[in-house]
Amino acid sequence: MKEIRGLILLADGCEEVEAIATHDILTRAGIKVDMVSTKDCHRIHTSMGLTIKVEKNLKEIENPYSYDFIVLPGGKLGVQNLEKNRRVQNIIESYKEQDKLICAICAAPSILGNKGYLDNKKYVCFPSFERGKGFYQEDKGVVVEEKLITGRSMFFTIPFAEEIVRYFLGEEGVKKIQQGTRGIRC
Repeated sequence: MKEIRGLILLADGCEEVEAIATHDILTRAGIKVDMVSTKDCHRIHTSMGLTIKVEKNLKEIENPYSYDFIVLPGGKLGVQNLEKNRRVQNIIESYKEQDKLICAICAAPSILGNKGYLDNKKYVCFPSFERGKGFYQEDKGVVVEEKLITGRSMFFTIPFAEEIVRYFLGEEGVKKIQQGTRGIRC
């Protein structure tokens, strides 16, 4: 089986739980995930005042277009910083053109909405970050629609990450991690 690889793009102001818990869940499932700084350094300052040290920044990634999927964590300032980064925008556009999975949570789906990627699609995001002409699902925590997975907020990070696992590894992949994440006996 081909190794599944994901790229989590981190900018200053990102929501740390959305980034770290997603990385944790995906790693437990055996999915290779790189958390990378979108700045030229290896430190990201999060929305709640923590500093995350990552192993790579975006310039050090040999080919950011070669991953199977990307994850865009939320956090209002983090999303603003992702949105104004031209390299990040090129990556998002390339993933859309290549029909690869794009995952965004909290405020980050607004980036996709601003590009028209949510038009005529069901999605969820943090309230007040609805963009585009899609169908906002107010009663959902996570929505999977074609090659998009969106999450409402930090509270829904684990179900959000589980949907990424489910997308690539099916229900068995999710069951595999639940013993360690939910304390469920196999």
